[in-house]
Amino acid sequence: MNTFGMALANVHALRRRLFGLVALVAVAAAVCLGALGIADRAQGAADADVRESSANRSITVDRPDERPDARQLTDRTAARLAKLPRVASVQPRAQASFGVLTEAGDTVLLYATTYRPALPPPVVKSVRKHVFPLRPGEIVAPAKSQGVDLSGHVGEDLDIETTRFVRQGEGKGVRDRARLVGVYDPTWQLDNPDAAYAADTTVIAWAARRAGEPEDRYLSTIGYDQLTVVAETASDVPRVTKSVQELGYPAVTIQQQLDALPAVLDMIGVVGRVLLGVLGVLAFVGAVTVTGALSRQRAQEIGVLKAVGFRTRAVLTMLVTEMAVVGAVAALLGTALGAVLGGGTAALLRGRADLAPYVSGWLVLPSADALCLVLGLTVLVVATGSVVPARRAARKSPTEAMKDW
Repeated sequence: MNTFGMALANVHALRRRLFGLVALVAVAAAVCLGALGIADRAQGAADADVRESSANRSITVDRPDERPDARQLTDRTAARLAKLPRVASVQPRAQASFGVLTEAGDTVLLYATTYRPALPPPVVKSVRKHVFPLRPGEIVAPAKSQGVDLSGHVGEDLDIETTRFVRQGEGKGVRDRARLVGVYDPTWQLDNPDAAYAADTTVIAWAARRAGEPEDRYLSTIGYDQLTVVAETASDVPRVTKSVQELGYPAVTIQQQLDALPAVLDMIGVVGRVLLGVLGVLAFVGAVTVTGALSRQRAQEIGVLKAVGFRTRAVLTMLVTEMAVVGAVAALLGTALGAVLGGGTAALLRGRADLAPYVSGWLVLPSADALCLVLGLTVLVVATGSVVPARRAARKSPTEAMKDW
């Protein structure tokens, strides 16, 4: 029987004594792989969704109200920016405040906002699968605003009140009706904590009414409060940003979705890497302890092998191979347990709306390269930890080995 065959036979014979080391390494590996798997899945989802998403290619141009000499963001401005090189589209935002009156007597002040495809709100409930584009008279509001839960009113016609300009500092309320066709996650606040999306024509009509400006002249005089310039590719963003700024408009890139990985998932990744170090320490110390103890208990066996002609190198190879086999078995068990642990943790995280997109699927493990690296390092560390006590045992002469026994 060759050295590897003897090592396998010895591991099988000593399986009860090796159970503790296998369990220790397997559990540690499972925790590491589960955490790393979730972090890897989340990062992959974030990269895929963000790298070339319209949000990552977006540049925000705000109207600097504090500067009276600043140019208004009119429809001509939007057309001018759309002609810049490497610009895919210009998506304007206008807002107008209005009040919502529910049958329960609750009043909520919202801001009618034009919808921009580059920055879609995360709709959590709606009357149809694709709620955008909106039709005149339809709104999508935050699920909860100012302490009022609006999710229960989806599909209902609500009483609303807008303001008509009378004179400077004075307005008159105008009653109207609007249908709530959807609600979005209120933690998404890029446009305003109380933004409610409506059709462009509806928003412009309400904004013109409030400003006392004819509706057909509103966009050429007062204009939009913000423009979103979408570059053709993510690499074009710096160039387009500079071009917009050179025209005299304040422009900043949208960075929120570049950090799309939520803090809790980022923390899981850090914990996984820390646990990877802990796994290495545990595997090394466990291998040293178990190999030393087994070598002392197997002194007679080692003495007999040396007596029948086994060289020191052969005995050392056999003992180290045994630990390598143990490390491999522990790593494979850890992979299976890690898949279960990662899948269970992912299922819990999917209960949160902001995390669900990042932890899809049930088999949550790191990438194949990372998985092979962790498994290989586990076997290597366990084998390395066994070298010193195995060498000490293998160097003993048959007489010394029998005496120790």
